[in-house]
Amino acid sequence: MFRYKIRTHIDITRSNVDRATSDEIASGQQSNFNAFLQGIGLRSNITWDQDPIKEDNTWTWEFYSEQEDVFRHGDDPVGLLKEDLDGIPIIGNLTNPRAIYPPVVRTVNGSTNTWVEYIHTNL
Repeated sequence: MFRYKIRTHIDITRSNVDRATSDEIASGQQSNFNAFLQGIGLRSNITWDQDPIKEDNTWTWEFYSEQEDVFRHGDDPVGLLKEDLDGIPIIGNLTNPRAIYPPVVRTVNGSTNTWVEYIHTNL
């Protein structure tokens, strides 16, 4: 398994609510989590041990892929993942520490609100 880490200013709390909920914050949080999950899922099925956690106004989430170098682009082990996530629409007015405008994931080309890194191979 290969481990990756996302840090973001976007509220990606996994609230596990469905469409029937009347809680707009919890619904938006789950929508943002789903957006990240679907963006990552363009190239790989993933698993994770712990849902995203909020630390110092940043959400951190680690996940695993079974495929080696699935997100690699040239010398960057997460280059393709950064490209896939960049520009994905999100709900920007949740519990974020600052306004996210425009309300999209930004991983490249300035105004970055999300950082992706390869951690290591988990044997």
